[in-house]
Amino acid sequence: MLVLQGIQKSTPTAAFEGVFTLCPQLQMLHLRSCGCPWDTDLLVDAPSSQIRELVLDKCRFRHVRMRTLPSLESLASMDTMLHFESASFPCLRQCKHTARIGTILRPLGRRSEYIGHQCELGSFLGCTSDITNLVIRFTGPRRWIMLASSSSSLLPKLRKLLVADVPSSWDVSWPRLLLEMAPSLEILHIHIAPCKEKPGDLISWQPTKLRRHHLKQFVVSGFEGTKRQIYLVRFVIGASTALRRVALFKNGHAQEKGHWDWEMVTEQHSWTDEEKDTMRKEIMDGVSFSSPPARLVFG
Repeated sequence: MLVLQGIQKSTPTAAFEGVFTLCPQLQMLHLRSCGCPWDTDLLVDAPSSQIRELVLDKCRFRHVRMRTLPSLESLASMDTMLHFESASFPCLRQCKHTARIGTILRPLGRRSEYIGHQCELGSFLGCTSDITNLVIRFTGPRRWIMLASSSSSLLPKLRKLLVADVPSSWDVSWPRLLLEMAPSLEILHIHIAPCKEKPGDLISWQPTKLRRHHLKQFVVSGFEGTKRQIYLVRFVIGASTALRRVALFKNGHAQEKGHWDWEMVTEQHSWTDEEKDTMRKEIMDGVSFSSPPARLVFG
């Protein structure tokens, strides 16, 4: 295992690229707070590498361009701009992506201005069709994930998914995109984090007859019963033929257990019977079932 931490930004990218290409026996590589001259990309293209685990943590490259790592099994990218350029990752099964995009400038005496850009999920997941375990933590003052032009088969083997720290100001129904592209998904956990930003733009969803036959566990923490939160829960229930239990918690968070595993830590909230009945009716209103309906558990 090799850990490189705090490497100065004057270091040429060739030095980092050489770690991938000139250390063929290396199996675990962690780059933490590393950088290179501004506006420089790091190209990961090492067809002879045996690296199985790669962690990129707060690295200051303009982009990390993933081209070839044939033995890579686990990838974690935290606050590092990463893009896949090919599908040459046949062993990749576990992914974690953490990214915050955008900022709001508030000059004195002038209107606030948002600076940021939008991305399709394909830029993160378009070449990782064999992953089975995925953690996504996308944040920022405004939702920047766009509706993908074609997402139906991006994650055909995904079994377990955590969408963590979704800002409450976003249209929190956006993880529907992930459900649409993951026909084999069995476990879906979503954590909604409170924030002070004003609610952003809503997604205009098209009607769908989507059905998912493998999803068995659906948990939401940070659930406050907003319209978009109710929409997401209603959609998941209506689309999932094998789902039998849905847990909705007002308080809780996702506790990491290493880079690619987690558990939902929840705090019990005392819902009144009236609150439960009202919320249950709102969620189930208009849902059609091809099997017995899922049981709603409030906490």
